[in-house]
Amino acid sequence: MRHSLPALLFATVLVPAGAGAQEAGADIGALISAGFQAERSLCRPADDGCARFIGDSKGAVPKRGGERQPVIIGSSVYMLTPWQAERERRCLALAGWAEARGQGADAMAAVMWVVANRAASASQPSLPCRVVVAAGQFEPFSPPPQVEPKTRRKAAKSRAKQEKVAEDPRAANRAEARRIRAEIRRQAQVIRAGGMPSWPKPRLAPDQEALRLARGLAWHLNDDEMPDPTGRASLFYSPPTQAALGRQKPNWAEARLRTASIGDHSFYRYPPAPAERISPADTQVAEVGE
Repeated sequence: MRHSLPALLFATVLVPAGAGAQEAGADIGALISAGFQAERSLCRPADDGCARFIGDSKGAVPKRGGERQPVIIGSSVYMLTPWQAERERRCLALAGWAEARGQGADAMAAVMWVVANRAASASQPSLPCRVVVAAGQFEPFSPPPQVEPKTRRKAAKSRAKQEKVAEDPRAANRAEARRIRAEIRRQAQVIRAGGMPSWPKPRLAPDQEALRLARGLAWHLNDDEMPDPTGRASLFYSPPTQAALGRQKPNWAEARLRTASIGDHSFYRYPPAPAERISPADTQVAEVGE
């Protein structure tokens, strides 16, 4: 399952226009071997906007202002300027990458769909950037816990000494993970201030490839190109992480319906009342101000 969603992205190049998502993903194994693995393509031919967004071609970030146009994100259509559309897609990509970069495309896309579903299901229409930096929601974007200066310095010196003595590649990986967490928190501050988040610069090749892939997934995140694998989930947690921390299953999970298990995460949503049930393919239209 690790490469099923990248294959689906490449499938949009190979199938005729108008073909359904089910047809596009019909022969994933063949697409992986003959398509994505060989071409490493995450964009349709001549889709310059996609190529720029994922970093395969150079181009400037859109300027602020401009005419608002319909942009599909998840199951909703938003009226956004090109600058706003870039910002919201960046927030999606950063959320998927920060939460699940080591678990493959399926897991990263599932996290992005949770962000999109929360934005679409709010009582007042929201946007992905607002969702990812909401207080107490996505841990990588939350401010670090307050630590006394002396305690912080002592802990930093202790970690540095341990990692230097150990000379263990795992120590370097842990140091890089801390650096990435700090970078994501810096970008969260930019998002909260209403700015355009920058792309992190990971040092490890797997993280670099995962970020490129996350950018491609964010660009294509809509029901036509990449149906929601979470069943419209709006919450998730990682059972292995909870167990490692000695924590029990979250209380909120008892009141919700588990819709999927993808990567290390379990996904949940409120069971809808019969009158509220809609087709998973229904697209919602939302007018959201800046």
